[in-house]
Amino acid sequence: MQKYPQYSSKQKWIHWTSALLVIMVTMLLLIKVTMSHILGGMAIVYLLHKSFGVLVLLLTIWRIMVIRSQGVPDVLPKDKKLQRILSKSTQGVIYLLLLITPLSGYLMSGRDINIFGLISIPAIDMPYHQMFHSLHLISSYVLAILVIFHVLGALYHYFWVKDKVLQSMLSSND
Repeated sequence: MQKYPQYSSKQKWIHWTSALLVIMVTMLLLIKVTMSHILGGMAIVYLLHKSFGVLVLLLTIWRIMVIRSQGVPDVLPKDKKLQRILSKSTQGVIYLLLLITPLSGYLMSGRDINIFGLISIPAIDMPYHQMFHSLHLISSYVLAILVIFHVLGALYHYFWVKDKVLQSMLSSND
């Protein structure tokens, strides 16, 4: 079997866990009325939204630490400069938004954040509630758009370019 650059198992786990959490956080609010009936009230929907958001923030911090210590595989050819710029800048902005979105959500809340009913993070009384609310909303939408571009880019590489970019985050090299 041909060898190709691979992300580490830890990087793959963080990536796919983050993806799942972001989908869950988003879906909770997109179908919040239905979810409130299923889960037993809107309070539970927001509890889960905030709890998963905190997990996204913590995973993103861990991901950045792992990237700094392990680096990332060079999956794109060096002669594809535009693809490399688009890929690196999209990933960088996604990481930034994975920090900004949950932080702005916390700062807009003005209330303690109860994480899964187990841990409470005290509120920070901020006078700029509306600014953080707007930042949270805008960063959520931009994050969704960039994630769609990220997925489309991976599919483009798999189906049209037929290289191993997608496989570097999916399979092992064994």
